[in-house]
Amino acid sequence: MIQNSFSSMRRDEFPAYPSEFTESGGSMLEHLVSHLVIKPISAIHYLCRPEWSLPPRKLQNSYWTLLIKGHGTVTMEDKTYHVCPGDLIIFPEGIRHSFEHPEGEGLEMINVHFHAKVYGLMDFLRLHGMEGIFHDPAGLPESISHELARVFALKPPCYQVFMEQQIKSMLLYVLYHFQCGPSTGIAGFKQLLKLFPALEMIEQRLEDPDLKLSDLAAGLRISGVYLRKMFNSLFGESPVKFINHRRIERACKLLRESDLPVKAIAEKSGFRDLQFFYRVFVRITGTTPARYRNTSDF
Repeated sequence: MIQNSFSSMRRDEFPAYPSEFTESGGSMLEHLVSHLVIKPISAIHYLCRPEWSLPPRKLQNSYWTLLIKGHGTVTMEDKTYHVCPGDLIIFPEGIRHSFEHPEGEGLEMINVHFHAKVYGLMDFLRLHGMEGIFHDPAGLPESISHELARVFALKPPCYQVFMEQQIKSMLLYVLYHFQCGPSTGIAGFKQLLKLFPALEMIEQRLEDPDLKLSDLAAGLRISGVYLRKMFNSLFGESPVKFINHRRIERACKLLRESDLPVKAIAEKSGFRDLQFFYRVFVRITGTTPARYRNTSDF
């Protein structure tokens, strides 16, 4: 008789994750991650001279800084953090921030810029309260940041896909291992949970030009007025504008990944009127479908 020479660790022998990832919080996180879209912008390794400084600013993208050498003080809105080598500093989109360091001291850092959107509009980091300083003794943020900087500099085949996956992995790692602003995150989760059936209906019927506000309200058993309030509170725009954003995102994907004519793409994106499609497309993207398809910058 052969005896097993190993045994597996029991569930209760592993360190627990934060309470947000249990019960309803876990199901909401899975739902949001399934609709999370990462768009890398850059990953650059910087050697900053002693005279370098970062005055207060806001950016229309999220990013993180991995501090490799040097010390300093980071301010985010009304919070101040002291940072040292090995710290991962996460800045959500639109947050006012600045960086100061001792006079005469240089810095070395890696900055990774990206968009992290849920349903094309909500900043994933802000939704989860992912702002501040995180220090991981295991060094995973450092290894990911270095590899992203290397890949962005050399741009090998499929580098953008690689960057998307690495950035998503980093965000989930931070969520799993650090307590990220539960008051901000859970409040957003609870509001989104109420809207889940409507959001899912939108995703399933993006191609249907007959999708109406009354359909969404009926699915939630609420009035159209209350539905508009919920969308404006979470997304900053009406349900109709939200649906148009999602449809234009689908159109952009089809323009990038297929050879379908623009008319067919408009129909597959839920637009019955081609001229209306053109107007909405230009308003949201700032360019025409043909230019979008032919411009590598997009």
